[in-house]
Amino acid sequence: PPIEIEPDPSTFLLAFCGSGTGHMTQAIALVRLLQAKGLTLGGVVTDTDMPQRLLDEVVMPLGVPLLVLPAITLVTKSGVLPPHRLLLKACAVDRGLAKEDGRIREFLAKSRAALFINMWQISLGKFLALRPLPPSVRVLHIAAQCGQARGSTLAHSTGDLPPFREPVSMLAATAAKGTVEAMCSLFAESGALIPIHAAGGVAGSASLAPIIDIPEALQPGCKPLLLCYFLTQAPARALERLLHRHPMEGWEVHVFTPEALKTPRGRTLSLESHPKERRLFQELFARCTAVCCSTGNETIWEAVCRGVPVLTIPTFQHGEQIMNAVAHARALPHLVRTRMKLRIADVRWLTSFEQTDESRQESAGLRERCAGVAEGLDRVLAGPYEAPVIIEKM
Repeated sequence: PPIEIEPDPSTFLLAFCGSGTGHMTQAIALVRLLQAKGLTLGGVVTDTDMPQRLLDEVVMPLGVPLLVLPAITLVTKSGVLPPHRLLLKACAVDRGLAKEDGRIREFLAKSRAALFINMWQISLGKFLALRPLPPSVRVLHIAAQCGQARGSTLAHSTGDLPPFREPVSMLAATAAKGTVEAMCSLFAESGALIPIHAAGGVAGSASLAPIIDIPEALQPGCKPLLLCYFLTQAPARALERLLHRHPMEGWEVHVFTPEALKTPRGRTLSLESHPKERRLFQELFARCTAVCCSTGNETIWEAVCRGVPVLTIPTFQHGEQIMNAVAHARALPHLVRTRMKLRIADVRWLTSFEQTDESRQESAGLRERCAGVAEGLDRVLAGPYEAPVIIEKM
């Protein structure tokens, strides 16, 4: 049956997935932007992938009701789940949503939101696809995966599949392409798809620029600091072993993973290891001079805005990250390098990086487009919404 809501035109609801911090960072920045426009946050929806410490640190201070939905977990600290386990997770979420139907409806009704902004929260997308909302409630699904446009850093067309020769990588990327297409179709059942990409936000575009809070540009004379973030521990352990064999004099190295690395037997760690923590990560990001990370999106875009070189290492068998890595390297060739495996030569590319006119222009161009994100959001909120180019069928 339909969902019953008596919407307040000035109230919005925000949803984002709990895996990775990028969606959360964008979502929280979006809250501030909408509040500055006079709107009121009526509630937050996330999922069980969100670590409790991030909920306590970031979400609870917002002081609004919170709904935590079951997550379709794709990545654990050990790696990407195999297809059969992922399917079991998806089936479990379907059962969980059906079981919690009444509680979810009650939460949505109490929010009184006239605007739902969903940043790639698949469980909420599945729930809304099967349960009609009142016509007075608008739903915007905002994410990099929600469509493609010319110049996008996330063009998922057949021609942009990664040029890697490893069959596993090609198979993972192809599967991810189909998965993103299916998810976009699911989201389109309940609302408009608003893409985020590096070329977004220009006049006449129904897309958004990728960064809401533009970080400070890198200043000359900063102490060398390499900041790393990985979804799993494998690349972090590989980096630690590389730095043990090839020490980098004068460099401060920090790595964030779901859990801190264990100290090797008989020696100390060759870097500073931290569990995923937003506040410390932001403090270090503000003064880092190089970044090495899994291939999500936000950290890469933010580093490029700062003018910082980025080495991306896709999480093993994570098809979407493999595609992202290639797209980012193509769109931002002077500041982003992608590799499937971590090698000392690529680490040295980061530590010996020297700015060029091209790299400066790359960073300045992205900063300029992101500076207009508020105007771009006004266009998106006003509508009408052009249907994005849904990913081509293979």
